[in-house]
Amino acid sequence: MKVFLDGKKTFIAIGLFVALAVISLIVGVVVPTWVFTILGALGLGFLRLAVKHLSGNSGWKTYGAVIATAGLGLTQAFGLTLTPEVLTTVYTVLGSLGIVGVRDALSEIPKK
Repeated sequence: MKVFLDGKKTFIAIGLFVALAVISLIVGVVVPTWVFTILGALGLGFLRLAVKHLSGNSGWKTYGAVIATAGLGLTQAFGLTLTPEVLTTVYTVLGSLGIVGVRDALSEIPKK
């Protein structure tokens, strides 16, 4: 099973994200926002794992952002409600931290 998923986890997470978004728009099924939050966090986490395999860098920034984002999504699933302004701010900070972590790891890939 591990071999089958190698190199596909990011695409699976983002594919589910897109499929649910399209289904939500076309069919009108309401998908909770926390589902998209968790799928986005998983996609970023899987991307970071792929970069780790290339660079060997196992820094904390992206992993911390992924865990915090997924955790916030799960708390929303269990009933925590925050204003859209607070959510936007928190997700912006966490997303930026995640991107910086990926950039840092990419910068450590040996140049050919």
